[in-house]
Amino acid sequence: MTNFWAELLRRKVVRVAIAYAIGAWVLLQIGDTLIGLLSLPGWAGQLLVGVIAVGFPIALILSWLYDWTPMGVRRADRNADDESTVAHEAAVTLPPGPSIAVMPFKNLSGDADQELFAQSMTNDILTGLTQSSSLRVVASGSIQPEDVMKSANVGKALGVRYLLQGTVNKSGDQLRVTAQLTDASSNVQMWSDTYDKQLTATSLFDVQDDIRQQIVATLGDFHGVIFSSETEKNVHRSTKILDAYECLSVALAYDKYLTEEYHLRARKSLERAVKIDPQFDQAWAHLSWIYTDEVVFGYNPLPNSMQRALGVAKRAIEIAPNSYHDHWLLSRVYYFRGEKELFLAESQKALSLNSNDGTTLGLVGGYTALSGEWERGVALLRKAQILNPRHPDYYFLFLSAAELHHGDDKAALEQLLKMTFIEWPLALLFLMAANALTDNAADASRYREMLNRIQPDATLTFADEHFRNWFPFAKELRKTLMRGLQGILPA
Repeated sequence: MTNFWAELLRRKVVRVAIAYAIGAWVLLQIGDTLIGLLSLPGWAGQLLVGVIAVGFPIALILSWLYDWTPMGVRRADRNADDESTVAHEAAVTLPPGPSIAVMPFKNLSGDADQELFAQSMTNDILTGLTQSSSLRVVASGSIQPEDVMKSANVGKALGVRYLLQGTVNKSGDQLRVTAQLTDASSNVQMWSDTYDKQLTATSLFDVQDDIRQQIVATLGDFHGVIFSSETEKNVHRSTKILDAYECLSVALAYDKYLTEEYHLRARKSLERAVKIDPQFDQAWAHLSWIYTDEVVFGYNPLPNSMQRALGVAKRAIEIAPNSYHDHWLLSRVYYFRGEKELFLAESQKALSLNSNDGTTLGLVGGYTALSGEWERGVALLRKAQILNPRHPDYYFLFLSAAELHHGDDKAALEQLLKMTFIEWPLALLFLMAANALTDNAADASRYREMLNRIQPDATLTFADEHFRNWFPFAKELRKTLMRGLQGILPA
């Protein structure tokens, strides 16, 4: 009986019955009035009642058999033989780049009151993902959650690469929400997580916001599951055969490995991207990152690096003036140009446009701390870490810098030791200095040997220039680091 009732709801039979009853009542009221005004015979009222009565079961039968969809009227119950037809009818064309559909979250509570919460959670996640700079997000429309299990063509039907599914289960004051991301083309589960929360009379909306923010950040920001997958898929392909979005995904690999080789590949990929699509604002914005690092890291330098960086960052804003992504990249250019007030203004603009994007929070937080607003910057970093546990390692370097600023050398080293990728100059210089400051001479020497392999000419002068590039506003931090490197690096 429960399954039959659920099927009636799914096919919208109950909704049609209620609507028909309301419409019938209105027609009877109007008919009664008109019969009196027009002095019609008594059988006219009986005829109206008879027509309405006969129409009721017909309406229910039609609502069981057919469904109104954006593609028109179609059979409500399709079997496996019809799936390819559904896919053909429903397929949509999206702009290039990663695309995702959010399926309705299932209510497993056995409590009808939780159905509204499951719907609300679905809509909140859908809205949050829509705010992402690069994801193409569509609603699941008339496709039901169980269709994901019945058909491998759902992704094709919706025109998306990824499907997000989830469940909601409430027992007493305990709430469990699960979410999983599936690659629709291969039906491979790429990610899943479970969120267990305790509810109070006043915490429901806060809990819902917290779960939504974590799911959106984990999936939707540039350091999230989807873009990491896109990067791994494209990073070793020839850029000559990639479209603009694929070129951007190649460039994102540089942010993971931070080597000169990946820097050059990123520059070539992004320059190709803006040539393919001159209106691709994110590619222009990321070019500012790459051009800036010609100076910051000294990678593949070309003339007028910072001027070029500022030019392409402003070009991105011209194309998309309300893109939080483009504003935080422009703020980064201002930071490394030593223009503190412009950096703070642009970074605040980015946060005002989207205060829940993990990448924006993390990078704005890091540079805000290094600009002298240590407490505020660290708070933003901590929030970014909570929203997306897959954040880049260099968040720990930012936090280490904050600990050194506060004079806690041991805590600074503890942050650095959480990093899994350290083979880039700034990370190794930090590790050398932090170990020396905590009297770990042997480890400091070991990290110096690692630095010599990637930077054979590293000296105190090199370190000082590197720190000046990275920390234009943090003079005391530079002094602390240089003090740690005395006696480890040659002059």
